[in-house]
Amino acid sequence: MKKRILIISGWVVLVAGASVLLGFAKSKRSSTPCKSVNISIQQKGSRGVFITSEQIRALIVQQEQSVLEGKSMDKINLREIESMLKDNSYIIDAQVYATLDGDINVSVTQKNPIARIMTANDESYYVDSVGYFMPLTDNCTPRVLVVNGYIDEPYSFNYTRNAKKMETDTSVHSLLPSVYKIASYINSDAFWKAQITQVYVDSAKEFMLIPRVGCQHIILGDTSDLKQKFDKLFVLYKDGFNRNGKWNEYATINLKYKHQIICTKK
Repeated sequence: MKKRILIISGWVVLVAGASVLLGFAKSKRSSTPCKSVNISIQQKGSRGVFITSEQIRALIVQQEQSVLEGKSMDKINLREIESMLKDNSYIIDAQVYATLDGDINVSVTQKNPIARIMTANDESYYVDSVGYFMPLTDNCTPRVLVVNGYIDEPYSFNYTRNAKKMETDTSVHSLLPSVYKIASYINSDAFWKAQITQVYVDSAKEFMLIPRVGCQHIILGDTSDLKQKFDKLFVLYKDGFNRNGKWNEYATINLKYKHQIICTKK
């Protein structure tokens, strides 16, 4: 019985000690002035810098209405800074935390664009690897798949949406989920990523692929059976054009129909 009481007493002392230490650490951090703000930017896919550390710093200063250096830690709202950065059009994730020494560390992960959408109204914006949209930036121009033609959906209408979620939302009538589906498929395969440079949307809202090698237009139709369509095209390239060298003999390659490919000569 005495041994049990001693064990319980020991745990009580440990918990009390830990609480005192945590309280001391919190008190010390609250009274500590911010010494520095360290910003790191993670670039998925290495497609360029869409938002710079200087721009992130300016956003933080605007949010807090002052520079953070020299400001007491208890006057800085790290949660609000993190939330503000996550809402930025070029940022997919942000982590903001402070150290006991007075450093504030800001780690930002950029969105990774996989296609540039060019509307019929001469507006351009990107769709990223997980389906979010992002505007152009003066900081860089990434080399990604171009999607153009009869697209009339402005960025302002879709900037808060996600193309993957739009696909299952019956209240939304949009081409962008299909655009994302094609761009995502092409981007996920090294061969097609190198070979397909452009996707064109015609007046019937069907998709046409423009290749890097070969001068034909590849009629994809809609996004149904997407893998099977690309598999058929790969077989044509491998067992047809690659053997007979007739890469530029055809004007169109039609993949719309199951179990067949229709090629039209020039």
